[in-house]
Amino acid sequence: MAALKFIRFMIFSLVFLFSPGLHAGTSLVSLQDRQDAVIRLQDQGAALVQEKRVMSLQKGINHIDFSWQNVMIDPSSIILAPLAHPDKITLLSVSYPPAEAALVWEISSPEDLEEEVMISYLLSGIDGITAYQALADTKESVLELQTYLVLRNFSGESFEAITAHTGFGIPFATGIRNLETKKILVSRNPGIPIKKIYTWDALTMPHEPEKSRTGQSLPVSYELINQKASNLGNFALWPGKTRLFQQDNQGGAIFLGEDTTGFTPVGDKTRLHIGDSRDIVVTKHRLDTAKTNVRRNTDGQIQVYDETVKEEILMENLKDGPVTLSIIETLPGHWEKINISLPYTQKDHQTMVFNIDLPAGVKQTLTLNYKVLNIFAANFSEYNGVPD
Repeated sequence: MAALKFIRFMIFSLVFLFSPGLHAGTSLVSLQDRQDAVIRLQDQGAALVQEKRVMSLQKGINHIDFSWQNVMIDPSSIILAPLAHPDKITLLSVSYPPAEAALVWEISSPEDLEEEVMISYLLSGIDGITAYQALADTKESVLELQTYLVLRNFSGESFEAITAHTGFGIPFATGIRNLETKKILVSRNPGIPIKKIYTWDALTMPHEPEKSRTGQSLPVSYELINQKASNLGNFALWPGKTRLFQQDNQGGAIFLGEDTTGFTPVGDKTRLHIGDSRDIVVTKHRLDTAKTNVRRNTDGQIQVYDETVKEEILMENLKDGPVTLSIIETLPGHWEKINISLPYTQKDHQTMVFNIDLPAGVKQTLTLNYKVLNIFAANFSEYNGVPD
């Protein structure tokens, strides 16, 4: 790219030397090779590149050529900022030669100056993908999380040395050639406490597993908290694929599987799915329903009513040790609690989450007694719809 700029500068200089309209005091200036470069990869779109260069300005008007043949730069994003003497030099104009990947800055300088400048632009075809590798101990109580950046460069430009800012961890120096992909270790966090969670979701899991053709397999996950008390919490965890392993008793590791994590801000929890289990059985039955607060029309037909519901969820642990079972229950519409037998957290206005410690070989029952308010009868919707 630097050689291309120099060739273009020579052509540009000849045009001005033999141009009868060239004004006295106008100088033609070439850009030196970049001294330093920084790339910011926080966004999923084009990356922001900032590079430092030096210009040898002469007193008067200077024309500086910048070209990017076969490089995926957004021309409208290019910004030139003086660093050494911002109060002395003035950027008068910027012009774009027709049908060329180039621009020309016109700069006024009150004296001869060696000016360091920052050139910023958006560069497509270069990005960073976050990837993780997690290793749990034999007791599944802690894990080590390694964070990698997969840096891919298809932009048309090579960077011998560049400082990468990823939005997580500290910036690091690397080099990346055009068409090259690099996997870089960004951070290693050992000793992260984890909790093994078995999850039953009422929206997706069978309520009567003995009647299901495929039976019932509960997803199993490691739950961890992105906080400093858990040896994390220095930055948000970005979405990325995680490969999970567990140490065995022979000093090796067992591959547990892969999961794709979501964005996890500092202080939030995340779960890494490691497989499914048939050792926890959950069965749900509806015990009773009753219409209350019935409202009728003048013909005596039911229009709107409330419904009182009583349900029972039976949990059984067939494993040799205790487990933590997460029950996710979603209730319809606008509802209010009558009696719910175990504590829960409210995820949203419809969703309750029960985290239950279930000892080995134990059966436990969760009773849900609630009222659904303002249910419209079918004939009300049929005759009171809004016309198209």
